[in-house]
Amino acid sequence: MDRRNLLKVILIVISFLCFSNVRAAPVPHEPHIVFLNPGEPVDRGKGMFWPLTARLMSVAAKSFGMNLEVLYAERDHLLMLRQAKSVALRAERPDYVVMVNEKQTAEEMLRLFAGTSTKVILIHNDMTTEQRHEIGNEREKMSHWIGTVTTDEPSGTYRMMDELYRILGDQEPQVIGITGARGTPVSLLRAQGVTDYMAEAGKGKQLQLAFGNWGTSDAQTKASVMLARYPQANIIWAANYSMALGALQSVAEHGSDILVGSTATAPYTGKDDKNLTVSLGSHFFIGAWAMVLLYDYHNGLDFAEHGGLRQKLDYLSVINSENAARYYQVVYEQTDTIDFTVFSKYLHPSSGNYAFSLTPIMRKE
Repeated sequence: MDRRNLLKVILIVISFLCFSNVRAAPVPHEPHIVFLNPGEPVDRGKGMFWPLTARLMSVAAKSFGMNLEVLYAERDHLLMLRQAKSVALRAERPDYVVMVNEKQTAEEMLRLFAGTSTKVILIHNDMTTEQRHEIGNEREKMSHWIGTVTTDEPSGTYRMMDELYRILGDQEPQVIGITGARGTPVSLLRAQGVTDYMAEAGKGKQLQLAFGNWGTSDAQTKASVMLARYPQANIIWAANYSMALGALQSVAEHGSDILVGSTATAPYTGKDDKNLTVSLGSHFFIGAWAMVLLYDYHNGLDFAEHGGLRQKLDYLSVINSENAARYYQVVYEQTDTIDFTVFSKYLHPSSGNYAFSLTPIMRKE
């Protein structure tokens, strides 16, 4: 082919590309997500919440073909801030960052990603009212802050108390509680659920509520002090599984006949937790639910149209002696086989809000 004919061919190709109505299919893009995990990769005395949250997020990411990177701050909020800054300064930033308002650090971390292409979603601990007054709400001044996903803590704790009251029977409830750090929104919300239930029930007395550090040893000490102070107590509740184990140890030492409830759960081993009356399953799915929302958002289906920018999810289930074995099997032994794609509205179009629940997961054999 001579030079003149070659030029004609090139012009024809350019003309076709410019004026053809046919568009090439987009190249699939695997989103890169960084999870700034405030906890540890393993249990160091404060429970399995953060390790299990990350594990379930990883399973969800694999279900959707997404790339998840987890950075652990080892419960050091200053380290978490440094990690956030490092991610924000990367030459190739992630598509999305999942962060937690641990010790109210999310506001500062959000500012690090302002003006970048990275979108941020907040989970577990919401912004406080004061923080929202300062920075606004999702997709306002902080346009890269696309959403917040939290658990309906009061509703879950309400169910736990309802079960404890049912088991207690005709006795007058005498309640003591141990919740998490005073400055952590979620610890206050779990305590609020207890107060709400007791007020609606119209019976029972809340003898004392102690704030703790989420650990077993601290909870054991606090429970021992309160049990000595209130020998009439017949219900003790704790805001996480580790603190519930501390309460159980204290109850055993005092030889007390007390119902023990936990607003979160971990494996029922039949050893340390054999006397745990009831718990809730399971808070650590919150990160996996967020992954579902991010997958849909990345594919053009905005979760804001199905529940809003602030998603408060009511999915906590009562775990007791009747369903504990099945729960353990599904969540701990068969974790990697959980199919989170069933919750995607992009893959399974439907109207209304997202229907996150353990029911389809527990049902599957």
